[in-house]
Amino acid sequence: MSVLDHARSHFENIGVQSIEVPEWKDEHGNPSVIYWNPINLYEKNILFKKSGNMSDVSILADILLMKALDKDGNKMFKPEDKMALMYKVDSDVVAKISTAMVQNITPEEVKKN
Repeated sequence: MSVLDHARSHFENIGVQSIEVPEWKDEHGNPSVIYWNPINLYEKNILFKKSGNMSDVSILADILLMKALDKDGNKMFKPEDKMALMYKVDSDVVAKISTAMVQNITPEEVKKN
């Protein structure tokens, strides 16, 4: 196997990740769960271009729009949800979720959870 094959295998083994959001309780009082596939360089490039500069915190909403999935793998947010995420949602919660989505995680860490 080549190094590229090993790199691909590593990325594929990361798999779907998730985060419980206790601040966003469902109708039964359970934390919402947001899922996502690991971010790749192509997606990071899109986010960086959208941001224009890294001090633009709207990138946090863009990450949720791009990556957040429900348990069935469907997008949780639509582009028109961006303004609500920016103005009507706790910014600390959005930052916590978005940060988790772009952090590097190893397959071993995924297996621990």
